[in-house]
Amino acid sequence: MGPMLKKFKQQLNLKIKLAFQEKQLQFENRNVSLAGQNYFLCRNVISTIPEMVAVEERAHNDEDVWNYNTFQIKMKDQNKTLYFGLRQNDELLGFIGCRFNLQLTRLRIMKLSVLPEHKELASFLLDILLDRAQESGVSSVFVQVRSDQEKEAAFYQEHGFKKLHPEKNAAVSEYQLLLSENKDRKDNE
Repeated sequence: MGPMLKKFKQQLNLKIKLAFQEKQLQFENRNVSLAGQNYFLCRNVISTIPEMVAVEERAHNDEDVWNYNTFQIKMKDQNKTLYFGLRQNDELLGFIGCRFNLQLTRLRIMKLSVLPEHKELASFLLDILLDRAQESGVSSVFVQVRSDQEKEAAFYQEHGFKKLHPEKNAAVSEYQLLLSENKDRKDNE
């Protein structure tokens, strides 16, 4: 390869690398008020995992509960993952977590857990995630739901997710929300 072509290739690789490094979901911790209640919306980090496991154990009583090691693995790459939750009186009430591709065009919801007595917060957490994703240029959001989780499937469908490739005997179904088709999602609510 000639020196001119080699230099061009290096410059192109550097520009691509810089472009992708700059793209990331921004998230600012803040106080929020919902139905007259005050909460603290904050990014979850590795030190939050024990609380997340506790929420998981109270929210789900089946094999879907993640343990400390699973969370640690899933949250390891902070450039590709975003986990945040709602706290009240310094107690974690619920959280949502996602993983996105490097180009920040696709996002996969990995976990949404809310304490049973605060189930109404699930929609708020999902809406915050979808707003952040849309602001960042994400075009599609995916989530997998086990076929025996009818309430979870209905929850995502109520929020505009469509089932992909429905198969009769499939253990897991994939749902997708195209944010480009839902630009006016907030305006229509």
